[in-house]
Amino acid sequence: MARTGGAKRKAVAAPKRQKRAVVSKKRFKAASGRYEQVTVLDANTATFGSDLLEVFKENVAKARKENIRLFGSPDRVRGDK
Repeated sequence: MARTGGAKRKAVAAPKRQKRAVVSKKRFKAASGRYEQVTVLDANTATFGSDLLEVFKENVAKARKENIRLFGSPDRVRGDK
């Protein structure tokens, strides 16, 4: 007997990987007395490469933002060639 009409089967999507599953941020007090924040990665995971790339992109964006604030250019001081 063939099924006709009945309830449709709901498609189940693959579970999405949580964005920050193994990347965490920790704060500590530096020797200067200021609080600093570091990013910690777990090197023993299957997603280490993509996690490292994510942290690298964040660091580059942070450095460019700071360079714009200090020098007016994201990559180098104006006037340098």
